[in-house]
Amino acid sequence: MPGEAEAGALAGSLASPRFLRPVAPGPAETILWEGRPMLGAGRLLELLILLILLGLLTWVAVLLILPHFAGSAFAGRPGPEALPLILSLVVGTVVIIALPVWLRSSARGRARYMLTNRRALVWLGRNIIGEAILFGAEMEVTEAMVGFWTPGLYLDWRLKDERPDQLRFERLVDPEAVAAIAEAHGARRLRPPDEASS
Repeated sequence: MPGEAEAGALAGSLASPRFLRPVAPGPAETILWEGRPMLGAGRLLELLILLILLGLLTWVAVLLILPHFAGSAFAGRPGPEALPLILSLVVGTVVIIALPVWLRSSARGRARYMLTNRRALVWLGRNIIGEAILFGAEMEVTEAMVGFWTPGLYLDWRLKDERPDQLRFERLVDPEAVAAIAEAHGARRLRPPDEASS
């Protein structure tokens, strides 16, 4: 992540995000690199944690409903005809909470990354769900990720998380090679925090 001074300058310089979906590269744009996130232990761990959380959520929902089978003065004792309604409430609660998490995780796992001579793009199927203009972009490079900050950044909700908005190429085999291509087309590499503080 950038140092505090750079992060402050970055936050002040960014324009508000765009809401119109970007268009595919046209004849004036050259595709320089394409890649996908690696499937590995990290991805399997994410899926395992998601399944465990879903199991816990279902168990808690059932525990909350079980006492009501004994009945109450207000609602009476539920009969067998109430079981489908109760089950649909449990399933509905789990789906409402779990679906956005699953959609986000699934999108990040199936994403396709692309660098052109003008933009960094994240594709999901035939749609672009993330775009950053390379010229003037500030770029963070780690051992498995390249991230871009730029004015007019476009991010689908599935690419947003608790960190500052940034277009990320995650779980890359060779992030330095991707960063070198982006630098050659106008992106500026941010210094690591330990270098920025010295």
